[in-house]
Amino acid sequence: MPQPRLGNYVSTVTELLTSPGRFFENRFEMVSVRQSFGILILSGLFFSTIGTIINTNSVSVRTGIVLFANAIGMATIGAVIAYVALIAVTGRRYAFSKLWSIFSLSAGAVLILAWVPAAFFLTEPWRWWLIGTGLVRGLGLSKIRAVIVVLLTFGTLVILVYTIFSMAGH
Repeated sequence: MPQPRLGNYVSTVTELLTSPGRFFENRFEMVSVRQSFGILILSGLFFSTIGTIINTNSVSVRTGIVLFANAIGMATIGAVIAYVALIAVTGRRYAFSKLWSIFSLSAGAVLILAWVPAAFFLTEPWRWWLIGTGLVRGLGLSKIRAVIVVLLTFGTLVILVYTIFSMAGH
């Protein structure tokens, strides 16, 4: 009997947070792209709603939309950059849908905690750990190649964000 959707969301996120290696070895292949995107969307909605409510400067729909777009956008941009990095590092193409699922699931798992301002120093390293674990146990990369892909992706994202902020005058 299939689990209700909310039950599936809770069990998937719980396993990603508590046993990521086991999740990516045993359950990753059973999670569809649609399900992983659904997890990202639900977590993004939770993150943006709570993040907007606790923001003492501006409790507005606009703030929530920006937080939500950032949550979804960073996972998407990260997956695209990682796809290019994977090709550069391994010389072969992997299914983008699998990579997208790794990024969606990893972001979805940490977004439920990321609304806590001080949690950034916990959630960001954990997100990248989950991505690396997914690359190794979900895609079958060697640990060294996974580390290289994670570092290339992270570094490129930092440069991209810094460039955008510089151009915006921040």
